[in-house]
Amino acid sequence: MRRFRPTLLLPVAMISAALGLAPVAPASAAELVTPYPSVRVEPGQDATFDLQIFSDEREPVELRVTDAPDGWETLFRGDGREIDAVYANPGEAAEAQLDVRLPADAEPGRYDVTVVADAPSGDSRLELGLRVVEQASGAFEFGTDFDTLRGSGTDTYRFDLTVANNTAQEATFSLAASGPEGWNVTASPSTEQQAATVTVDAGSQSTVTVEADPPDDVAAGSYEIGVEAQGEGTTLQSTLTAEVTGAGSMTLSTAGERLNASGSAGDSSSLSLVVTNDGNAPLQGVTLSSTPPTDWEVTFEPETVEVIPPGQSAQVTANITPDGDAIAGDYVVTFDASSQGESSGNDSVEVRYTVETSAWWGLLGVLVIVAALAALFWVYRRFGRR
Repeated sequence: MRRFRPTLLLPVAMISAALGLAPVAPASAAELVTPYPSVRVEPGQDATFDLQIFSDEREPVELRVTDAPDGWETLFRGDGREIDAVYANPGEAAEAQLDVRLPADAEPGRYDVTVVADAPSGDSRLELGLRVVEQASGAFEFGTDFDTLRGSGTDTYRFDLTVANNTAQEATFSLAASGPEGWNVTASPSTEQQAATVTVDAGSQSTVTVEADPPDDVAAGSYEIGVEAQGEGTTLQSTLTAEVTGAGSMTLSTAGERLNASGSAGDSSSLSLVVTNDGNAPLQGVTLSSTPPTDWEVTFEPETVEVIPPGQSAQVTANITPDGDAIAGDYVVTFDASSQGESSGNDSVEVRYTVETSAWWGLLGVLVIVAALAALFWVYRRFGRR
């Protein structure tokens, strides 16, 4: 094989110079660089490298990672978008970013990641170093100044929690919240109620709002609400408490929802009344009273209902006796129900009571008519033929 003789370059160069031609230099391959080739990172966090690509030609440059530890995720970004290549121009640096996400169980130590830039003018390799260290104690904090709120069963409980990032890198956490069965619980950044993640700048903090809406039939008591912020290789947890106070509420109605009754003057008739507990605490010592017309008598069986649990009902019989001299017609009787204790409630209902003509008066009328007819028959028999 014949060797290339360097001495032949001299005549070529002399001829080129004599003809006034500039020497032609071969184009250099695309060059890949970064200002910080080695960084410190904690398990579960992301390491970001700013990349610059230089080329003497206008050409596309493909980016890829050839060496990375198992389980590590890599992603190239440009202008916030995921990319696979950049376009280089002479005299101008093309920029990109490489995100390296470490698994939460990454062991402390030194690791290498190799980035390759493939271009028509040639390839360029860049070795990146990552030093994985154990997560510092107190790197992230999650809590609130008021972890217990008190309200009624119709209130929505709102808690404000703070996520503090004490590290030197931006951190992102996914949010989740759970409560007792039937509760509607949500957690989101205070600045974006529809978001499910919160991003906290390095050395800063963000507020997370937790809303807990109890079901309509919630009973009085204390309820725990769990909140989690998961990310950056760790899970932050907080337990909140909603104290639902007892609220009394009742509805008084008649059985069958009929608001009318009837009876004869001086005679007793029965009417069934229903007391329903619409609140979230037991109704205790429920008693009924009435406002009837003058000289009417109304009694109740039983006189007192000891307790009515939330969502349940009790039946009371009202015995109504109109005045014996009451004239036939319609009257109004008002019934009231009330309870004692902290969860007291009250309600009333009006019933139209119709006093009917006594059956004895009807019988007496029939007898009078019969007597009148008999008298007319007797008069006719005695004097009719004269």
